[in-house]
Amino acid sequence: MTSEEQSAAAALRVTISRIYRALRLSATSNITPSQVSVLFRIEQFEPVRMGVLAHLERITPATLSKVVDSLESLELVERVTDPGDGRVTLVQVSRSGHELIESLRTASTLALEDALAKLGTRERDTLSQSLPALEQLAEILLAGDE
Repeated sequence: MTSEEQSAAAALRVTISRIYRALRLSATSNITPSQVSVLFRIEQFEPVRMGVLAHLERITPATLSKVVDSLESLELVERVTDPGDGRVTLVQVSRSGHELIESLRTASTLALEDALAKLGTRERDTLSQSLPALEQLAEILLAGDE
């Protein structure tokens, strides 16, 4: 990789981090980033086993248990018995949790819409044309996790 490519990779990393942080701040809630991450992951795979969830989040089962306990105390998730194996507990998002997820998504989308409206037509078009490449980049990065 050339120094120019390394520089571009570093600049992209910084920009993505800044966008992610800005979106996280625009979608205010009274839960931590770790709780948000676990809540969205549960929604993605619900109902999900705790061990699978810990693996997906790349955290220890003990740490995950604390996060899930806190989400459960906020009534954002609930534990249910696996219908296929009564010894196994699954976690799923509660109705309140789904409402919070939707409000976080809406706030982030609105923040992006507001920011995009402040860009010129050329910059918006450039971003739109870049979406397929960014989507492919995300897929490559996610495949590297497997």
